Amino acid sequence: MSSTTDLDTLWRPLALGTIEVPNRIMFSAHSPAHGIDRYPGYLAARARGGAGLIVTGAMPVHPTTDLAWFRAWQDGALEDFRTLAGAVHDEGGTLFTQLHHMGLQGMHAQRFDMTSKIVAPSSVPSPVFDVHGHALAEEEIAEIVEHFAQSALTAKEAGMDGVEIHAAHGYLLFSFLSPLTNRRTDGYGGSVENRARFVIEVLRAVRDKVGEDFPVGLKFGMDEAVGPLGFDPATAAETLRVIRGAASFDYVSLSGAAYHNLEHLTTPITSVLDAHIAEQGPLAREVVGELPVFATCAIRTLDRAAEIVASGKVDMVGMVRPQMADPDLVRKGQGGRAAEIRPCVGANQGCWRRVFRGGQVSCTVNPETGRETEWADRFNPVEHPGRVVVVGGGPAGLKAAESAARRGHEVILLERGAALGGQLIAAGSLPRRDTWHRLVDHLKGSLDRLGVDVRLGTEATAESVSALDPDLVVVATGSFYGTDGFSILRPDRMTIPGLETALVLDPEAAALNPASCGRRVLIVDDHGTLPALGLAELLAQGGAEVELITAHPQVGIQLSVISTMDHATIYPRLLRAGVRCTPEATISQVDGSRVSIAGIYGTWERELDGVESVVLLQNRHPRTQLHDELLAAGLAVELIGDAYAPREVDEAILEGASSGLQVMARV
Repeated sequence: MSSTTDLDTLWRPLALGTIEVPNRIMFSAHSPAHGIDRYPGYLAARARGGAGLIVTGAMPVHPTTDLAWFRAWQDGALEDFRTLAGAVHDEGGTLFTQLHHMGLQGMHAQRFDMTSKIVAPSSVPSPVFDVHGHALAEEEIAEIVEHFAQSALTAKEAGMDGVEIHAAHGYLLFSFLSPLTNRRTDGYGGSVENRARFVIEVLRAVRDKVGEDFPVGLKFGMDEAVGPLGFDPATAAETLRVIRGAASFDYVSLSGAAYHNLEHLTTPITSVLDAHIAEQGPLAREVVGELPVFATCAIRTLDRAAEIVASGKVDMVGMVRPQMADPDLVRKGQGGRAAEIRPCVGANQGCWRRVFRGGQVSCTVNPETGRETEWADRFNPVEHPGRVVVVGGGPAGLKAAESAARRGHEVILLERGAALGGQLIAAGSLPRRDTWHRLVDHLKGSLDRLGVDVRLGTEATAESVSALDPDLVVVATGSFYGTDGFSILRPDRMTIPGLETALVLDPEAAALNPASCGRRVLIVDDHGTLPALGLAELLAQGGAEVELITAHPQVGIQLSVISTMDHATIYPRLLRAGVRCTPEATISQVDGSRVSIAGIYGTWERELDGVESVVLLQNRHPRTQLHDELLAAGLAVELIGDAYAPREVDEAILEGASSGLQVMARV
């Protein structure tokens, strides 16, 4: 799809109880870890961008659960909710708040200033945080039910447009529904009806408290994705039928999975899942009848959203990460500007990994996300435009050029290669990572619309740059992988003995020309991130025999379920492709095509014969020579991205955007 007409199915209004929302795109519930200083601006930007319905992140309803940022049960919640509602309403949006109890998924168990008491339907362990749940007594259940109801009333009194009750993702209400975690033998366990009792009591109590004129939605897990002992779609449909017959609610929003298998929920860049929860829509429809059905998870583009809604599978779709990447997604789609939408690459680096590491949500491709308040006026046109020369067409340089041009500066971008993209060209050539190429295409299109003078095949020198008479030069010349064998994980040596006798490649060269690696390849990875695993998959797909070694305790150690979530998707594919993954190992000696590898604890050693190439992902070096020469020539220079220090694309794009902001103040 490419035309506005093709997307028209998304722009039809939808009734939710007593209110109507203007379109079928939802900015569905998630917790970005923003406080009251940033969260209103974050939500308001999506309302301004046209989201038909916005649902806040899950708000804890009881002292036995916590998220630290907002607490619906605490004094002050009324004022916080009022602030959030006002921010969204000022932009013409509709705001519901989601209410929940974390139960076994209680992250607060890991905080030193909180009790580690976790409540659950039964005394079972958390699958993520290595704590056991306390089996709730019936009077404790009743207290939590009342807290749900009171929190809903607080939301109504604050001016929220509705509430959503969270019974998915392994949280407390869902854990009562699942036979995997609910082992009770009283009235809250055993049969489907008994396991659904807690949810029914919550919905009834909420409805009694807020009345029939206030919309109440149900977030419902359709598939726990753990096998026959868990909550599968058939059990979900039966359970939803029971709940629908016993309680009043105005829509059901389908989701699935839990923290221990988040790759099914917040699908990573390497995932093959595509709108998989929406496929459960017809099953839910059979149960709920005319009630609106929503779906979230892996709906990445407006085209795909339109296909899903037009098919009748669901009535509304949740698109969180796409609206993190571009808060104006809806407005652009409605205005025939879908080609201008900034794509979500699905990397999970700037969003969920930041939260799991104790930070706040931003976005790899859109550093304005989470900074809406601070950056509100920073891209306004400048009074006196200057000339900015950007050297380097990788992600940092592309973003720097875009940012400067947005403020009205004359921008010249110099790239010595034949194409823009820098290391994203190689990254996007790896299996299931072509979204990086979509990002490059987006940035190229943006520069074209902004009138940036892009000069490919142009080697920048101090003399040639000076001749352009720039007010500022932004140096984004990137970095390169070392192939000298030095590893910070082996501080006892400066290189690998005998390495000079082998064919040694850097990962970028290997990705762009897999045939150059030969038929038997050894990959050495010090980083534990996706490039090594992606390269191994690429080479194995081409028929090479690949072994991937790392000194870390696990291959891909940075890709866990509480990081980017790629490990659970790509690692099984590597094993099926025959890639041998060897952790806690380094190269001890190289002799031509014979390579000796050894365990880091000195307990084993093994020889590999017939190795045709060694690919090293170890140290990276910034390209700073031009920066130094420009400084010596007396020019105003700013060094950004990997040229400043080799890191990830997140920092490159953030610094590109920030350099653009700094340019405005300095020119």
